[in-house]
Amino acid sequence: MSLWPLNTVAPCMEYVDNGSCVPPPGPPLWGPLGLTYNGQLITCPKHYRQSTNSVANFFYEPGNDRIIAHIVLNTTYWPSWDVQRYEFNAEDGAWCNREEALARQAWIGIWGAAYTRAATMGSLGKIYACRNSETKIREVSWEYAEPATNGWWVDPYTWNPKSIYGYAVVNRIDNLLAAAANWTLDCWRNIGTTPERFAQLRLPNVLNYLAYESRNYCWVITQDGVILKADYQIPRWEMISTVQNPEVDALKYFITYDTKRKRVVVFRQRPDAADGACQHQLEFYYPMVKAGQLTQPVPVTSLKAGNHIILAAHLIGDAGEGMTPYTVAGEMISPVEGRLVTPFSGTELNGRVCLQYQAPNEACTETLKLGVTVEES
Repeated sequence: MSLWPLNTVAPCMEYVDNGSCVPPPGPPLWGPLGLTYNGQLITCPKHYRQSTNSVANFFYEPGNDRIIAHIVLNTTYWPSWDVQRYEFNAEDGAWCNREEALARQAWIGIWGAAYTRAATMGSLGKIYACRNSETKIREVSWEYAEPATNGWWVDPYTWNPKSIYGYAVVNRIDNLLAAAANWTLDCWRNIGTTPERFAQLRLPNVLNYLAYESRNYCWVITQDGVILKADYQIPRWEMISTVQNPEVDALKYFITYDTKRKRVVVFRQRPDAADGACQHQLEFYYPMVKAGQLTQPVPVTSLKAGNHIILAAHLIGDAGEGMTPYTVAGEMISPVEGRLVTPFSGTELNGRVCLQYQAPNEACTETLKLGVTVEES
């Protein structure tokens, strides 16, 4: 499986423009216009009153069909910081609340950004997040990232082993949780009764964000832009890929999954331009299986003259996952003495395909050729 780049929106947002810059060494803390914080933001050639400090939360909100980012800003205005909610159209990445955000009216409050971490959509269309101020994983509001009134929660610190997580995917329907704190993705079951950690998946690098896809799958993105898909019910890795054109100077990557259009959305946090302009971008990817190998057929029943013999092969993707549904065709290469009973067959869920061969009554050597057609998107 791989990720097919669909489109990129760059930049996807803007900062509030100051209208002019102040020659070096920049504005004084207290001047004719009053207090000016973070004067470097409007020191020539820079002329914007905001700059990104951190991205607190990034997720798909199904109720409004929007991509949401909660961003902490450094500002020149009081009190030297701001926290705004940025809303993007999930269809094309257009900035939906541009006027509101530039008027500083999309303020969510510091507590949602400071205490809530790595919010992501989970089962039942709700938003869930780990908390910096406690060990619980809670249902939170999409607007302000505050705990939802009478909302769902669990506390992994009361489980065995005691655990504190920074990222989590919640599946309340099947009582499952996939969560991470460092280099492993922990898979828990029976989280509503007697929680049990039944498996761990090793991460290839430092985790930066975790996103829910479905009752079976979740997505991971690392700090260097490596993207992985995991089946947290089995559990196993389903795919490993990367963002398109990973940059050395990219600050961080964030990921979410659009459950309506079945595609991955990445927020690439990039350094500001020389004039202070925002350069963050949204990237849209469609997951697609990419054929890697069709294995040689192997007999799974006894090779004896006169027997009906079953041979199995596997069609696997470039990440080692089974590919389905595809039709594999078989052909006997001359000279032929036996008979291929099933000249073609469809792959199963794990990519396996079985063909049947009727051996002649005398010992012989046969050659079977397999082929499959995979169309490039």
